[in-house]
Amino acid sequence: MNGKKFLAVLFAAVVLLVARERADAWTPAVREVIPAGGKEASSEIRPRGEPGRVVIVAVDYLQVRDLEENLPPGLSRLAAGGAMALMNANTGGSIKPENTYATIGSGSHMLASGSSAAGFGSDERLEGGTAGEEYRRRTGRTPPAGSLVCLDIARINAINKKFRYAVVPGALGREVRRAGFRTAALGNSDGSGGPQRQIVSMVMDDWGVVDTGSVGREVIRREKEFPGGFGSDYGAIIEKFAHLPADVRLVAVDLGDLGRLQGAREFMTGDQWRAWREKTILRIDGFLDALVDHLDAERDLLILVSPTPGNDGEKKDRLSPVLMYGGGTAGGLLVSPSTRRPGIIMNIDIAPTVLHFLGILPAEFFAGRPVQVIQGVFEVGELVRMSRVLNQTYEVRPYLQKGYVFFQLLLLAVSTGFIFLKKKGKETLKPFFLAVMAVPLAYLLLPLLPAAGIPAVSAELILTTAALTWIIIVASKRTGIDPFLIVCLATATAIAADLAAGSPLQKASILGYDPIVGARFYGLGNEYMGVLIGSVLVGTTALITSLEKRRGLAVAAAGVVYLTVLYLIAAPQFGTNAGGTIAAASAFTVTFLLVCGVRLTWSQILKVAAGVVLVVAALAVYDAGRPPGQQSHIGRTAALIMAGGLGEVAGIISRKSEMNMKLIRYTIWSRVLLASLGVLALLCYRPVGVMEGIKNRYPYLFRGLVGVVTGSLAAFFFNDSGVVAAATLMIFGAPPLLYLVLDQPES
Repeated sequence: MNGKKFLAVLFAAVVLLVARERADAWTPAVREVIPAGGKEASSEIRPRGEPGRVVIVAVDYLQVRDLEENLPPGLSRLAAGGAMALMNANTGGSIKPENTYATIGSGSHMLASGSSAAGFGSDERLEGGTAGEEYRRRTGRTPPAGSLVCLDIARINAINKKFRYAVVPGALGREVRRAGFRTAALGNSDGSGGPQRQIVSMVMDDWGVVDTGSVGREVIRREKEFPGGFGSDYGAIIEKFAHLPADVRLVAVDLGDLGRLQGAREFMTGDQWRAWREKTILRIDGFLDALVDHLDAERDLLILVSPTPGNDGEKKDRLSPVLMYGGGTAGGLLVSPSTRRPGIIMNIDIAPTVLHFLGILPAEFFAGRPVQVIQGVFEVGELVRMSRVLNQTYEVRPYLQKGYVFFQLLLLAVSTGFIFLKKKGKETLKPFFLAVMAVPLAYLLLPLLPAAGIPAVSAELILTTAALTWIIIVASKRTGIDPFLIVCLATATAIAADLAAGSPLQKASILGYDPIVGARFYGLGNEYMGVLIGSVLVGTTALITSLEKRRGLAVAAAGVVYLTVLYLIAAPQFGTNAGGTIAAASAFTVTFLLVCGVRLTWSQILKVAAGVVLVVAALAVYDAGRPPGQQSHIGRTAALIMAGGLGEVAGIISRKSEMNMKLIRYTIWSRVLLASLGVLALLCYRPVGVMEGIKNRYPYLFRGLVGVVTGSLAAFFFNDSGVVAAATLMIFGAPPLLYLVLDQPES
């Protein structure tokens, strides 16, 4: 190995090691639930002996940093002996209490808009009689004596029928009651605006009934100094909890004072609001300390959760804290097979966790999975730092993405103008073409740099892109290797290495997936899936073009690369991107056949399509047969299809189509995709003969560009956010083609 090769290998190794170290700041302790060996690295939350009681304490607007410093004794006790995580709080609509509570209770993202005031004790007096009488008028059913009812259950069911996926409002309560146990709800968030009884929706059954509890005036008290004049009666709630019947196995408690304070925030001075918030947290702490004394830490499970993310008046959290204590757990991090990211779970994971703890098998329609615990010494500050980085990435993403898209559109317009005006702009525009193609690599490397705030991250992106472009140009001049070949292979190698290493860079990249949005948490995201496929196609066909004397060997090497990358995209242990598998298999197969000299007829195209279908089907069947805790998204989808039949297939197709149509209208990436396809279509006709000239001068690279278009179309049709994947794939389609056109000799 010569000195240059040694330095290159050493540099790559250092980058990956630094990436792993930096990733620890965002994903502490362990990076994956299921390591490459396939053994679980976490333990289930199970009682020691017969299951006891599950108590969910809901403290809306609690922030993870509230748990970091100067913890009072009750919270300290829970933090030291329990396991924590950040929680994605997405719903079927906006993130507000009535939706977040109901989503936890259904185990699926759902809507319950306008229902927060609809929870009552069945004997509670209303204008037209008791709540039980009104419930009977609306449903035709008489609620049990002493029960709680959600009067809006019929409307909630109706508004959730629009979803193409299974939504069962009250699914958690229904399954608990079917198992022969009872449910209870205590407390409320009533304020000056009227009743706020969303706690009922967390443990009600599918008919809107909770077996017992107290959610009325008996669990709040008059308090002159507290904003609004009344707050939670913590003593009364503890007293009622202590007297719940033994067969009540699921209890939800609403400590509504932080919610009341949040509602009064705009009417209070900042100092007064913060002072009352500190006092309220101390009161909550005292309640938790007393509650734990009523629990058996071996058999009972306490779940402290903030259903709706907190807001301190200056910065809004986008992920909520959740802490689980008891049930045989010990200190550590919570993790879910839904996310495979230690320290991050989803709100839809809570219902399956409760059922699993109680020994009840969750039904297929539950979208979440039972959470697990990665045991070890853990500081709350690690979660706070992770939350800070994720929030910053979320906030900076739209600004940088809009700038990048504008850069691409401007370059497409200027270069097209040069072509039609017959201006010599090849050398002028060459650095800009390279820069556009180098941005995804710069995005991937950006998490290695320390930064805070939009201006700093923007400056780092510009400087990193400029540095990469300069390095590529210099390396090209010194080695004689085409600069487009260098940027493509460098980008593909970096993404593949990151994916094989557990995606530590993608998890924090602005172009990566986002646990706040919640579309994907692990593996290869759609943005980098498009970049990877596009860079591999253009890189390998450019390499074949440059190796005239060893073309046969280069074609064989390209085939090996295609199979390797396809495996990385498809393999369950790397997170299986199902749509990416279809796009990659289609693009790689078409390109490989073309570079091998195979003429594509309709018969050949049908054979390619059949082969892709067989690959994806085999992958889905294999993944569906693995243990539930190890299955990726494609395995769960296959299980749902086997259970739901053609109806489930139709639902999946409908959801994907609706998502793509929505993204075409709203995402900025649709501009890049449409502009790129428009430029390609234009160049097929004008200037006359230009595409034929490219095809003759660069036959192999031209076939790679055909593969790029094939992959882009497949990515669009077979991904939930196919517009994004198709657009990022075209980053390696339109710019190289425009450069080749500008490089054409004048006729």
